[in-house]
Formats: sequence, structure tokens, C-alpha cells
Amino acid sequence: MFDKKVLVTGADGFLGRTVVRHLINAGYPVRGLVRSINENSPLKALDIELVCGDVINPQDLERAVPGCKIIMHLASIYRFYPWWDKDVSDIYEVNVGGTKNLLEASLRYNAERFIFTSSVAAMADKTSHYARSKLQAEEEVLKYCDRGSAALILSPGIIFGEGDYKPTPSGEIIVKFLNRQYPCYFEAHLSIADVDDVARAYVAAIEKGRPGAKYILCDSRQYTFQEIFSLLEDISQVRRPRTEIPYPLLLSFVYFDEMVSAFILNKKPLIPSEGLRFCNTPVRLDNSKAIAELGYTITPIRETLVKAVDWYKRNGYVKDAAVSP
Repeated sequence: MFDKKVLVTGADGFLGRTVVRHLINAGYPVRGLVRSINENSPLKALDIELVCGDVINPQDLERAVPGCKIIMHLASIYRFYPWWDKDVSDIYEVNVGGTKNLLEASLRYNAERFIFTSSVAAMADKTSHYARSKLQAEEEVLKYCDRGSAALILSPGIIFGEGDYKPTPSGEIIVKFLNRQYPCYFEAHLSIADVDDVARAYVAAIEKGRPGAKYILCDSRQYTFQEIFSLLEDISQVRRPRTEIPYPLLLSFVYFDEMVSAFILNKKPLIPSEGLRFCNTPVRLDNSKAIAELGYTITPIRETLVKAVDWYKRNGYVKDAAVSP
């Protein structure tokens, strides 16, 4: 058993719960910062101390940080905004301001390691407010390294796997496919990561991560929607869409669909316009540092999708009629 307590912010999120489980299995005592304590949360079944609070409130961090030698910051807003929405201050307040609050508290209480969760989306920061907020938060982390913080950055790709209860925008790709909600597809560039591979990298970063370093956690190549949908078709026996729609035409449809979904149908759009722009932006990925220094492993994408499909089906996210051959 390790004696270094780990604080995990966003412990009740998809990645957060998985990281907590891997930390506990590795022998670390864990404190989780969550915005509210849900009695039905899967965290209740784990050996974890829960603290209720928010990273945007420094007083909440005065209860969460003391006694924790390792800070793992996963809490953030992962959201794509509709094209007409100009009120986006919340994502910067949480993703940037909350990170600064936590960095200040970690220095004040002499944390030995600060592990910040960014995203490969930050490498395409012009595509969404989420991407821009992550890039700005990375810049804050590096500033605190200059002040003596032993901070490092982990940048996962689009995460798939088991345990995505919400589901996340990433998981919705699979759920919508299984429920036959995609009438067509478009050329995309997706950087995929298995949630358990990423969680193991977090545990490894405690001892092996270098302050000031940034580690890319995803496959060594990007995948297209056609490739992912073909794999999902083979796994689930749900027929994939055969029609490819040109990007300009799709973007026009997505703008229209966002408005109709929000103001008439009161549901999530088929594809958010910010998410569409990100998927249409190729980025160069180099996971060699994570492999060499953190021992990052890459689960074959088919295996990752098999686990995810099975989990969504078992947990009621898929209509029975949609998964019949």
C-alpha cells in the first residue's frame, strides 16, 4: 500500500471513475472531488473518500487538497456549443480558472506531483471553445512549472471503453450508431484511446512522469468514420451508413439541425457543429514519449470497441430492435 494520497478531481466522470479504480487497484489511497454525491454513483462501491466541491471555488479546495501529495486534475467541461451561442464563459471559468485555483492550492500545500488532463483537441484549438480552453489551461500549467510546481500534462484522444454512464460526446458516437441514427457519414480524423490504457498512464505518471512534459495518449494513427463504422457493423451486426456526404453540405445541414434540435425538438443534435469541425481537422500525433516514459500501451481498436458496444448494450443505451441482425 502506498502512503501518498491522490486527489482526483472529476472523479465521477467517465475517465475519472476509471482512473480511481486503477489507482485503488495499484494501492493508492484516493480522495475524489465531486460536485455532488450521488448515492447511485458507481464510486460508492469503491474504497474512496469523497469530498463535495467545485474547482472554481477556492474554499472548496481548502477541504480537498490538504493531505494529498498527488493531484490528478480531470474535472472540466467537455461540451460543444451550438454555432449561435455566445455565452461560453462557463467553459473558460472551469477549464482555465479552475485549473489555476487547483495549481495555487497544490503549491500552497506542497503537492509532490500535479497531473493535468488536457486533450489532443488542444492541438486544433481553433475548432471549438473546448479545445481553446484546454490549450489555455496547458499554458497555465507550464507557468506554474516555472514557479516550482512538479506539474505535467496528459493529453488523451477520443476515449472509448466501458463505464461511460453519461455518455460523453465520444460515447454518443457509438450509441447513436447502434441506434441507427446516422443516415450517412463523412470523412473524419479521430484520435482514439482506450479508457483503461489512459487510466494506466495516469498511475504510471505518478512515479515516471517528468515535470513540464506533455504526453499524448492515443493510437499512433487517426481513424476515419468509415473505418470505425465498419468495425462497429462487424461487431454489432448493425448496418453502417453507405452514403458519404461532402463536408460543406454536411456543415450546412448540421447548422440547421442544431437549431431545429434546440428550439423545436428539444434534443441533442445529430452532430454538434464544433465537434464536426474538430473531426474534420487532422493533427499530427506523437505518442512515442508516452510509450517510452510511461509505458503507455495501445489496446487494438477493435477490442476497445467490442468492450464499449457490449457495455452500452448491457446498460440499456441501445434499443433492442436496433441491435437485432
